[in-house]
Amino acid sequence: MFVSSILPQNICDELILLGVEPVKLGKSRRLKSELAYHPDILLFNYMPGKWMAEFDNDYFPGNINMNNLLTEVKHHIGNKYPADCIFNSFVVEKTIFCGFVNVGMYENIEELSSFSFVSFKQGYAKCSVVLVQENAFITSDKSIYKKLSELKFDCLYVDGSGIQLNGYSNGFIGGCAGKVSKDLLVFTGNIEQFSAYANIKDFCRNYGVELYSLSSEPLYDYGGLLPVSEAE
Repeated sequence: MFVSSILPQNICDELILLGVEPVKLGKSRRLKSELAYHPDILLFNYMPGKWMAEFDNDYFPGNINMNNLLTEVKHHIGNKYPADCIFNSFVVEKTIFCGFVNVGMYENIEELSSFSFVSFKQGYAKCSVVLVQENAFITSDKSIYKKLSELKFDCLYVDGSGIQLNGYSNGFIGGCAGKVSKDLLVFTGNIEQFSAYANIKDFCRNYGVELYSLSSEPLYDYGGLLPVSEAE
């Protein structure tokens, strides 16, 4: 999994015990906040095993074979919203879910020409969403919840209060979670202490997904835990 370079060692050790190799990304030189370390800000997983990043980035790990893995595009991350979230999107089959400000950019990228789009008011689309299954989502953003519900997806809204992120009033639910297998969703903190734990547990069990806490600390938004390849 691609993880933040500031992800604590005890969480990395827990991932290793689960059979996952944590691959730490570097830091964006263009961002001044802690978002500079966030995988879901630095990279866009636009196809299984395919990642997109800005041209001439210096945060993609050198020990990873980039052949057929990384696509660099001419666009650069900016320090202020929404320029800081141009890659903060996610894909289900051939549909890109993203902030509406990103659609124009994506439409002009050759590798994305065959995709359709679902756009949100919220630019931090990937940060705000946990993909439980291809038709089931958890989100901490009300506008995303409304849009996904209108499109007949099964969606659970949870209040993001209590998710920590340095420099912000709170983090996002998607930034503290990741699937290590098709039936196991892990969190960068103690999910049982989170206010919406019972609802999240029930919702995920409807789709055969169990929850696992990687730490006894409160949930912290490290920018997600991103499987390099599809969870099996």
